[in-house]
Amino acid sequence: MTDDTSRPVIVAKRTEEAHNMVSFELADPNGAELPAFSAGSHLDVTVPGGLTRQYSLCNSSSERNRYVIGVWNDPNSRGGSKALHLQVNEGDTLHVGLPRNRFRVPRGAKRALLLARGIGMTPILSIADELKSRGIPFELHFVHAMMSPGLFQGLIAGSNFAEHIKYYYEASELNQLLDPAALLGDQPEDTQLFICGVDWWQDPIIKTAKLKGFAEERIHVERFTAKVPDAVLDKVFDVKIASSGAVFKVPGDKTVTAFLEEKGVKIPTSCEQGMCGACQTKVLEGDVDHRDKRLSAEQREAGYFLACVSRAKGDLLVLDL
Repeated sequence: MTDDTSRPVIVAKRTEEAHNMVSFELADPNGAELPAFSAGSHLDVTVPGGLTRQYSLCNSSSERNRYVIGVWNDPNSRGGSKALHLQVNEGDTLHVGLPRNRFRVPRGAKRALLLARGIGMTPILSIADELKSRGIPFELHFVHAMMSPGLFQGLIAGSNFAEHIKYYYEASELNQLLDPAALLGDQPEDTQLFICGVDWWQDPIIKTAKLKGFAEERIHVERFTAKVPDAVLDKVFDVKIASSGAVFKVPGDKTVTAFLEEKGVKIPTSCEQGMCGACQTKVLEGDVDHRDKRLSAEQREAGYFLACVSRAKGDLLVLDL
């Protein structure tokens, strides 16, 4: 991360939350206040090795003395979570950007239903705190993923919303599974649904919510991984840089951002999974095969695409670069 919003933070506390899950409390090195954030926000964190990855803030947005992030040691890690787990300890320095939010509580929310599984609880924790502080009625249903009972126990115990949580357990003697159809079937029409977890768990729940009458604008989803087709199966296409007229042929096993960087054309990236929007680029000509989880229909209609995952439907994309 090289922009002027980057700031150093000290790892004030590292907590082993559960199997393969760690939380980090980050603070200003001089004890100063950190930039404010809203519930549901995430943070760009530069990890050892120079990679920038995004992690949800799970502490109360009323706190200005710390950022708390939770990190799952993903077995399919591209380097971010593994580096944090293996190389970062209390007292170490990391660099972070300004908090950003794509999982915000609507201003006029009247009531809410919060569903989380495993590490998906991270943004839900701060949302629950805000709802409680604003006096908005809500239920929080937390599925402990396999081998992770006790996750965020300390943070929850010190919160103002612990009594609002109902727990579910997978593959244990306490086995109890969430029943989405029953839970979503009798909700008031003004209920806002917030859901966060792995795709294979949350996608069927989102589908059920829509079948039960939840409008798109009442379903708020946070994703940690994007479903990207295997790049080696993709078609080859040309990308033209509008300012220079240079044309590059993007191979099937390279993303637009990765290949253009090899050719000296840098498009800023962060998540590299089509979720954060850092690589949003205007397409002046050509049909886009959108594969992101970020852009709205209006943004796509206006000609934008996320170059880290999306590709061309045809043979050419002309980019406003």
